[in-house]
Amino acid sequence: MKKTDFVNALSELDIPINEGQSSVNNASKYPRIVWDDKLASDDVYITIETIQVSFFSRTPRHYKLLELRDTMRKLGLHPTIFHEYVEEKNKDRNYYHSYFSVELEVDNDE
Repeated sequence: MKKTDFVNALSELDIPINEGQSSVNNASKYPRIVWDDKLASDDVYITIETIQVSFFSRTPRHYKLLELRDTMRKLGLHPTIFHEYVEEKNKDRNYYHSYFSVELEVDNDE
C-alpha cells in the first residue's frame, strides 16, 4: 500500500491527525492520531517505510479506535494493536495509548 493512500485513509476518520508529534492545537484533544515514519536502512527496503501510528483516547477501546482497526482491515492491513494506560500525575492527565506499526511503499515522488 502506498503511504499517501494510507494517510488519506487516516484522514477519513474525522479526528485530529498529526505527523511526528501532536500540534499545540491537538495536544489536548481526544481521541487523536499521531503517526511517524522511519525509512528502512537496508538497500533492499529502500522503497519501504515503517509507520508507527499512535491513537490517544480517554477511554479504552474507543469507538474511533475500532473504526481505525476496521479501516485497516478493509485496506488489507492487520497489525497487532498494543495498548497502555498512561497516568501523568504531575499534569493530572490520564489517557489510553494504542499503537501499531505497518510497512508501506514510499511514494515515487518522495
